[in-house]
Amino acid sequence: MSPEPPVTPAPARHRIPGRRVVAVATATALSALGLALLPGDVADAVGVSGPCAIKATPGFGEGPTGPEYVSPEGRRKATMIMVDFPDIPARGAAADRAAFFSDYGERYLDRSSYGRYHLDLEPTRGWTRMPRGWSSYDIRRGITSEDMRAYVQDAIDAARARGTDFRDTDFVYVVADDNVPAQPTVSQANTFDSLHAGTRDIRAAALVFGRRADSPTWQRGNFVHEANHLYGLPDLYNVRNGASVEFAGGWDTMSMAGISDLMGWHKWKFGWLADRQVECVSRPGTSTHTLKPVGSRDGANIAVVKTGPSTAVVAEARTRTGLDARICTEGVLVYTVDSRVETGRGPVRVVDATPRSKGGSACADHSPAELAELGDAPFRAGGGHTFANGVRVAVTGGPEKPGGNWTVRVTRPR
Repeated sequence: MSPEPPVTPAPARHRIPGRRVVAVATATALSALGLALLPGDVADAVGVSGPCAIKATPGFGEGPTGPEYVSPEGRRKATMIMVDFPDIPARGAAADRAAFFSDYGERYLDRSSYGRYHLDLEPTRGWTRMPRGWSSYDIRRGITSEDMRAYVQDAIDAARARGTDFRDTDFVYVVADDNVPAQPTVSQANTFDSLHAGTRDIRAAALVFGRRADSPTWQRGNFVHEANHLYGLPDLYNVRNGASVEFAGGWDTMSMAGISDLMGWHKWKFGWLADRQVECVSRPGTSTHTLKPVGSRDGANIAVVKTGPSTAVVAEARTRTGLDARICTEGVLVYTVDSRVETGRGPVRVVDATPRSKGGSACADHSPAELAELGDAPFRAGGGHTFANGVRVAVTGGPEKPGGNWTVRVTRPR
């Protein structure tokens, strides 16, 4: 799939557009900034905790998640409003289009969360006809939150008129048929304080698009990507460079959707990894840590070195297990996290174990080039990296069997 032309980045504090991707797998998506945290909300933030926790900041980012976002724990319900338009009637069955996304989304979340989160995706019965034509909504990358809100409210009102019950709904997807001329990059998400379904407030919504010609992996990956915004995750692609993925490659669906599991740090933010599964290094010294792969069925272990009030170094094992089955190189992924960095500006940056390799023999067929370059980023036994602040992560052992544990030695000088 050829890349799209670069797009002009939206200003900070507004939704940040994404774009395309790939020859072998997928693309990323259009995203949204959530409501800014009020000063008092930061103290109430939940998620990352303990001695290796870093500071929360206004808006969404890599610190603890604020209370205005949907918490992806236990059971939640999302109503999928399947919409068509007077000028573009749907040509497929609403149930088939809904299942195209929901079957994938439910499986992905169940596996990625180690069974700790289940999202009930309930589609409307049949297509819900929007009150206005497609072109009148002007749905595109960079749409204002006011225009997006009007589109979602129209969908909610039209669905209610046809008998949809929103009483138990935590958030909504508004899903168009694949004959609407909007590719997956037009998908986006946002949180609101003024959506209503009768007497019930709906505070979060995602729009999902994808044409029949678009990659199924790309479309489905964006479906998960957008929900993750509503849970508080930022974009990991580079908004200043046309949504290129040189910061995190394909190692998280918030960088490139649909080709891997989430990073362990994000699973910790969501509460899918408990504090006891985080090997925290908050004091000077050298320590050894066993890393159970992120893709394991029943949980993982990550090592975190807190390097400042808002920064950390993370090491995690990535193997061809579970949702990571299609990664091209196994090993220990090492990356930095900085909660001061805004979405789309590189709040997570992966360290490349083999810089300028262009992906090597294993990953060179990936596209675009920055995806290939970071495809072989994990460190193998005997490898390691020393950061400018003196923190060193060295891989001391690999698994005895496929999908097994890795060991690392971490040195924190101060």
